[in-house]
Amino acid sequence: MFVRRVVLILGLLLTGTACAVARSEGGSPPAADGFPVGGLPPTLPTLAPGAPFTTVIRTTVPLTPEQLIGARVTGNRVIMIGDSVMAGTAKRYGGEMCAILVPLGWAVEVDAETARFIDFGNVVLNERLSAGWDAAVILLGNNYGGDPDVYRLYLNRLVEKLAPRPTVLLTVSEYRAEQLEVNQVIFEVAAQHDNVVVVDWAASTAQHRNFLKEDGLHLTDPGRLALAQHVGDVMGPSPAPPGKCLGTSFSDDSAGSVDGSTTTVSGDTTPTSPETDPPETDPTLPDTTLPITPPPIDPP
Repeated sequence: MFVRRVVLILGLLLTGTACAVARSEGGSPPAADGFPVGGLPPTLPTLAPGAPFTTVIRTTVPLTPEQLIGARVTGNRVIMIGDSVMAGTAKRYGGEMCAILVPLGWAVEVDAETARFIDFGNVVLNERLSAGWDAAVILLGNNYGGDPDVYRLYLNRLVEKLAPRPTVLLTVSEYRAEQLEVNQVIFEVAAQHDNVVVVDWAASTAQHRNFLKEDGLHLTDPGRLALAQHVGDVMGPSPAPPGKCLGTSFSDDSAGSVDGSTTTVSGDTTPTSPETDPPETDPTLPDTTLPITPPPIDPP
């Protein structure tokens, strides 16, 4: 088992998320698996009972005001990259991410599409990195080719391209065995880079099952609001308001619904090696990785 110290805002579970979800549901969110609302369980069960893998133990430490992303930058532009889970919070759907971050003074661009693998981050940055960003948020790993080394190479490349910008990595809900592998890599990469903060979305969804639909992955309405609140709590106030909800050219959800059963894939769909990426010094060059068009599958 792995013991990990995760940078996570405990207050979002104690106040922000609980209150926000309560407002959206008209009451207090139910506790999950007997754990009280507002506290993280010491050991988090996976979402696949009987699967042949071990439970991961996590601990959390709160961020101080000086560690919030807003205290570490001078501008307010944040780029967010993700798959269907993040796409559900974009303004073309519920708009929760802008609803939370814009009042904090952030100019937010949500570049997220359904059924995207880790190499999608490279595609986005090749087109958008030169636009100028002060911080970044990444949620990629729900769609996973099953090779931790490839995933690690791609994630490292993204973090390195974004450095020295503060970069928030979100863990993924552990609805199957492969996602523990993904999260392990996320923690490993974060430990190697000073500009990375981890928000443990997996820990939150393991406690608050009402954040997820029956597939253990896609978000309910309270889950979308909670995800945005998690990000807002780690970002904190922007140093350069006013905020703005920016547009995006990444809105192709033809692979499936943001809350359906056709947006998550696995198996023999591993992205090509990052060695084929264009040089990091010229992010405007077109992406040279092979396109991934995996067939949708039903969630386990």
